[in-house]
Amino acid sequence: MISESTVQSETILQQIENFYNLLRHPDTTTALNQFKHYFPSPCDLKDMSYDDIQDFISHYPNYNRALLVGIEIGKCVAKASRPKLLNARHSVEMGEFCQQQLGNLKQEQLCLAALDAQLNIINWEVVFVGTLTHVQASPREIFQRLLRTNAYGFMIVHNHPSGNLKPSKADIQFSQKLVTLGQQMDIHMFDSFIVSCDGYWSMSENQQLKIADVIPTH
Repeated sequence: MISESTVQSETILQQIENFYNLLRHPDTTTALNQFKHYFPSPCDLKDMSYDDIQDFISHYPNYNRALLVGIEIGKCVAKASRPKLLNARHSVEMGEFCQQQLGNLKQEQLCLAALDAQLNIINWEVVFVGTLTHVQASPREIFQRLLRTNAYGFMIVHNHPSGNLKPSKADIQFSQKLVTLGQQMDIHMFDSFIVSCDGYWSMSENQQLKIADVIPTH
């Protein structure tokens, strides 16, 4: 059985080879062998000494300096985390946040709040913009966005410029459809909010959605 470390090493070497080829290195084979000499395992890339770095760069200064800059960028990306806008565990705080975002708009919009496993909002975006009284939403588009953010769960929010906070039959049916699809895809929907300039309405609070108990306990 091939170990995970071996797979990682082979993947890294393939990427290094691609890097040299893209920059049209005059001797990719030699450069790749030198890289393996200085950094025989992925762990060695984490603990590069100053002397090793300078020696490695000296062989092909322009190429190897650029390569190490790219590796440092990769390290930063690996450590990066999505900013957390708010924790959506409490519907009052979430409702007030949604009202601030959409409550005063003059046309309907539908926004999507992607959540991590602790119910922190990791992505907030406008998915659809409608008219004064209607917004056309697509479950396909919603779940495509959730998959891109690797979300554990989500909530949707739309505004009623008329000021009427009560959901229509279509609002409830659409929200329940998302709940059902989310259960099938293991991307859980926790609530559907309606907001206006005067307040908010939570379908979950008002027991208008059949939602499984999947809220994490820690």
